[in-house]
Amino acid sequence: MAAVVAVVTFPVASLAVAVTVAAIVAVARAVVTRADRSMLTVDVPGVPVEVTVARTARD
Repeated sequence: MAAVVAVVTFPVASLAVAVTVAAIVAVARAVVTRADRSMLTVDVPGVPVEVTVARTARD
């Protein structure tokens, strides 16, 4: 029975990690789009990760 739980839990955990990473990337892209040459730190609620983004000057 434990093997069945492990087999079912792995895909669910993998999906949860993938969704979390996708959410962090989406938030970072939104912030980069709005940022104007300044450093910003984005704290995603519920996720123990901080993403720091910066936009460089375009020539």
